[in-house]
Amino acid sequence: MKEQFQSSPWRHRDVRWIVPARALSVFGDGLLSVVLLLRVYDSGVGPWGVTGLLVCEGLPLILLIGVAGRVADRHDSRRILTLALTGQVLGCLVLAGVDDLAATYALTLLVQTGQAFSGPTWSALVPRVVGDEALGKIVALQQGLNMALLPIGAAVGSVLYAGASARPVILIDAATFALLLGSAFAVRTRRGGTADTALRDGGVPSAATGLSTLRADRLVWPLLVAALAMVLVAGGTNVLDVFLIRDDLGMSSGWYGVTEVAFTVGAVAGSVVTGGIGSDRTRVRATVVGFLAIALGVLAFGLAPSYWLILLLCLEIGVALGVMNAAFGTLFTTRTPDALRGRVSSTVNGLMQATNVTSLVVFGAVGTTLGVRNTYLVAGALSVAVVLLAAVRVLRTTPRSSPLRHVPAADASGIRRPSGSPRV
Repeated sequence: MKEQFQSSPWRHRDVRWIVPARALSVFGDGLLSVVLLLRVYDSGVGPWGVTGLLVCEGLPLILLIGVAGRVADRHDSRRILTLALTGQVLGCLVLAGVDDLAATYALTLLVQTGQAFSGPTWSALVPRVVGDEALGKIVALQQGLNMALLPIGAAVGSVLYAGASARPVILIDAATFALLLGSAFAVRTRRGGTADTALRDGGVPSAATGLSTLRADRLVWPLLVAALAMVLVAGGTNVLDVFLIRDDLGMSSGWYGVTEVAFTVGAVAGSVVTGGIGSDRTRVRATVVGFLAIALGVLAFGLAPSYWLILLLCLEIGVALGVMNAAFGTLFTTRTPDALRGRVSSTVNGLMQATNVTSLVVFGAVGTTLGVRNTYLVAGALSVAVVLLAAVRVLRTTPRSSPLRHVPAADASGIRRPSGSPRV
């Protein structure tokens, strides 16, 4: 038992602060997202009003790609998290007291701007805490918790909204941000700022961007392009699932909900299993297999004759997506020099968000034109082609480590071990 703990990421003091607090915050994100959606819908503003809210939720993550990543790589992590999370707490507190649509939009932009800055900061800080060798386990754990707690938060939020109102639910989310803020203060490991010689002397060009860094990696770049294609297809066809299950197969809303549960269970399982992968070569293969499983699953959706096959496919796609997220998330982080991890994380998150928003528009139009099943078939076939092209390219490339040294873990007290890197 003692040996297992010593080899576990949980042996790091800061992990025991970061992971639970971030998990609780994800639960709060689910609460806030569904409650704001329901409140805007109930206000009677119609589809465009709801669309405006969704745009406000995604816009800061897209527009602030360059700025947020550069801030994460240049400034003290605790200071960034303090400012970002304080803004989110205050934004939620004000949101709880206003119903006006314009104010809701503005405050949603504020909360998501905080997310745009805190996200890459956490992503770049965690490898400093656990080291690259244990990063795969932490990424898999966080992905699994995200997959589980976001829909749970949404479900709980909808129930609380129906039984009470938006105000107490939004205040609960404010409390989760406040707890995450307390965790940021409790974490001893810090990154960035003038005292961080490891970043200042990292040997990377000061003008380097997240996109240029990703494009320079012959292994990560084609995988990222394929990942964006999978997000486009999975996110877009998800809009059509309800029409296939309710209208085409004639199932009730309850059975539609069961498919969502199956997908979530599969995604959590896929994330957890991927945590045991220990090499870049295996992560590349797992990512490619995940891509192919998603593409084939979408293709099979268009041919599935029964609800029960759809249910199995939801489980299979969930597992594949969990594997893809955990394996690729670890891969692009460990292959990125420490001094650029904020910029790369911000870029990947922003591109994923932009693709997800695009998918809702594109597949809504395509589904209306081609019909539901034909849209699955076309999307699945194109996805298979993209995956095969990416696979041919990446499987010929020998995975090599980042040209700069990997980041060792902090010890149990939170003090970083490399010489020349003082505790800050």
